[in-house]
Amino acid sequence: MTFTLRDYQKEAIDGLYSYWASKSGDNPLIVAPTGSGKTAIIAQLISDAMSYHGTRVMVVTHVRELLEQGASGLVKLYPQADFCFYSASVGEKRLDKPIIFAGIQSVWERAYQIVPAIDLILIDEAHMLPKNEGTRYNKFIADMKSCNPDVKVVGLTATPYRLDSGYLHKGEGAIFDGIAHDISVEMLMEQGYLSPVISKGGIKQIDLTNVKKRGGEFIESQLATAASDPELVASTVAEIVDLGSDRKSWLVFSSGVSHAQMLADEFEFHNISVGVVTGSDGKKTRDQTIADFKSGKLKCLINVNVLTTGFDHPSVDLVALVRATASTGLYVQMVGRGTRIADGKENCLILDYGQNVERHGFIDKVKPKDKMSGGDGEAPVKTCEKCQTMVHAAAQVCPECGFQFPPPMLNHSSSSYRGAMLSSQVESEWVDVDSVYYSRHKKDGKPDSVKVTYHCGMMSNSEWLCPDHGGYAASKYRSRKPLLNSTADTTDEALDESSSWITPSRIKVKPSSHNPKYKEIVEFDYTQVEKKHETQTQNSDYYDWTGEDIPF
Repeated sequence: MTFTLRDYQKEAIDGLYSYWASKSGDNPLIVAPTGSGKTAIIAQLISDAMSYHGTRVMVVTHVRELLEQGASGLVKLYPQADFCFYSASVGEKRLDKPIIFAGIQSVWERAYQIVPAIDLILIDEAHMLPKNEGTRYNKFIADMKSCNPDVKVVGLTATPYRLDSGYLHKGEGAIFDGIAHDISVEMLMEQGYLSPVISKGGIKQIDLTNVKKRGGEFIESQLATAASDPELVASTVAEIVDLGSDRKSWLVFSSGVSHAQMLADEFEFHNISVGVVTGSDGKKTRDQTIADFKSGKLKCLINVNVLTTGFDHPSVDLVALVRATASTGLYVQMVGRGTRIADGKENCLILDYGQNVERHGFIDKVKPKDKMSGGDGEAPVKTCEKCQTMVHAAAQVCPECGFQFPPPMLNHSSSSYRGAMLSSQVESEWVDVDSVYYSRHKKDGKPDSVKVTYHCGMMSNSEWLCPDHGGYAASKYRSRKPLLNSTADTTDEALDESSSWITPSRIKVKPSSHNPKYKEIVEFDYTQVEKKHETQTQNSDYYDWTGEDIPF
């Protein structure tokens, strides 16, 4: 080998070998964020495999550009690699080399023609694999296992989940059986291997009120219609031009072909050199447009669903999401186009016009559900804090007891997102507490707990006290008892005496690390509370507390 692996790349490979040695499974994932150097990891794995005489390796993916990039990267790092392609799009179909780069579209029916059989299959962009036994990937892998029961399959991806089925290694039909190693985005940015991302802005977002979902994702035609409002397009482009004035290379994700052209026309009105790439472009046309962008001939490149994976241009220092997605994977892939490092690049500016950050969370803390929703579902409901009656989320007054619900916090504003992009960028703030409400919280399979709701002006924030849970949850409650002037040891006792509890004058909140549109409580201030009970003693003015935005 002619290169040296970074420490985290070595750890990823060691993690893979440890996974196999522990008999955890044969088909693990390596989670490697965009810009972490998947090519180096693949090259080392291939080099290690080639040290065993007669071993055969196949790198499989779905995009011609990924095949060519993978082979080119392998040659640079491992010049003696003896490889060939089996891909109609590349223009070569050979199976006679120990290392084969194959397009799944070409090779999926050819497993029994590969002699000797393959020993190791590496799947790049593994998040493209659906959990369906009838797909090309699944059929090919099943056939390969018939040819060689000992074949091992390793998936590499920045996003180990799909919108339609959740995590790639969980559930029925999953090809992969676990995660061998997960390289942290936060660590890569802290150590300078990835570019930090920031956000700022202030113009209108796409109004998603009338945009429905199909298969869990926003319906493309409805999204395109909502995004194509002429006034919105004009204000969006004007903001990108303004905020990107000191940026070199702008990548824009649009909501459709016609929307992309509207954006392009508006950029041209501002004298910005711009190109558009779509899935319907011919190879020659698309390659030329991308080459012009990479060379600097074009300052701005607008794309429609074609540059989310396999696109490598480190100089991109502004990414504009002029579209919405319900897919956590797509969100991460889009932002990831701007996280590669380059000379003179301090960070990448993310401009989000589709409420994507609020929907999915900070880029270093995204955590999708095990299984994504397949549609809009039933109308959301909420529970009356006074009588626990379930009512429609839009209700302002409980029909059973007359309780008036506090004004709701908006899920999104009329401005583009301008908050933190990383959990480390989150800033907390103190808010005055106007009133506090205590109620019983029920959750299937768990003991009841006390939900504490702090009304602070136009918003409310909640925490959960869990006397009956045991362990860490109960210990947190016990540490609060002196501050509350509580003697209760159970949830029932706590609810009975809660009306006499001492309440803080203010609380410190910050956007949740799981989802920025929700707040979590991190600190309480009791310094301005009148000391009504001699039993209350404090050693410090402030009490630190990590609130929970998801109840036990």
